[in-house]
Amino acid sequence: MQLYHASLFLNILRYYYEIFREPLNVLLSFAIMGSDTKGFLQTHRNMVASIIADSGAWSVAKGKSNITLEQLISYLQLWGRCFDRYFNFDTDFSDRGFANNIANQLLMERAGLTPVPVVHNFYDREIDDYIDSGKYEWLALGSSQSTKFKAISDAVYRIKKRNPAIKIHWFGGSTFDWLCQLPIASCDTSSWAKAGVYGFITYWNPHEDSFNKSHRIYISGPVKPSKRNEYHFVTYPWRTELEDYLRNTFGYTYQKLCGYGDKYYMQVVNTRFYVELERRINEERRKNGIPLE
Repeated sequence: MQLYHASLFLNILRYYYEIFREPLNVLLSFAIMGSDTKGFLQTHRNMVASIIADSGAWSVAKGKSNITLEQLISYLQLWGRCFDRYFNFDTDFSDRGFANNIANQLLMERAGLTPVPVVHNFYDREIDDYIDSGKYEWLALGSSQSTKFKAISDAVYRIKKRNPAIKIHWFGGSTFDWLCQLPIASCDTSSWAKAGVYGFITYWNPHEDSFNKSHRIYISGPVKPSKRNEYHFVTYPWRTELEDYLRNTFGYTYQKLCGYGDKYYMQVVNTRFYVELERRINEERRKNGIPLE
């Protein structure tokens, strides 16, 4: 299973590689591709293990982008070969958007492209139609229905029962417990960035009793964490161990995370967390006989 860092900043990629000498899996979105894109695809390609492209359809659906299918097709005809995979322009995110989305899929295919279809309804004919076509090695799950474990589990095993060879990408999914149980081949997350922006780092605490040992730790300020497994750095019960981890792994101190460039350093810490989460997921799958895909 591969976990992709969605919309990763090039400076985070470079700094992470400088520390760990380890390439990252990256998902870029066509909606926000800019001057950094050449760095990912060419200049610093040695720092990237695998790179895939989201069509930007989510940004279009939310009114945050006005890119068109024609623009996407033109771009991918030039640069699509640089990506390991790219996805359909699935601009209808409702559970009744199949007609719109498959029309875009077919237009891209007629233009000589090979986008991965994105499923938005786990219970109607979408999955069956894509499988019956016999054309696709990958399917992506992009439905809001995936907020329930039973729903995403039903979709995964519906695909695998029909054709075990098809691989599955889960959009925006990085739930540790679920990924340990399901034969999903890849997923992506932007939590490396979001948590840092809001002042949190994520830490895997071996002292935690539950299966998922991740803790979100607020670094500084008056905000009080209010969710389960959220803590404030100053009062964190395992602060000594956390400070040792930050110092030994990154060379960071608490003061560094509070000072100039604080969000940047927090995002590097969070990126490392998700790299290690991928390994933990795959270790659990090996233990329990769940295919790594």
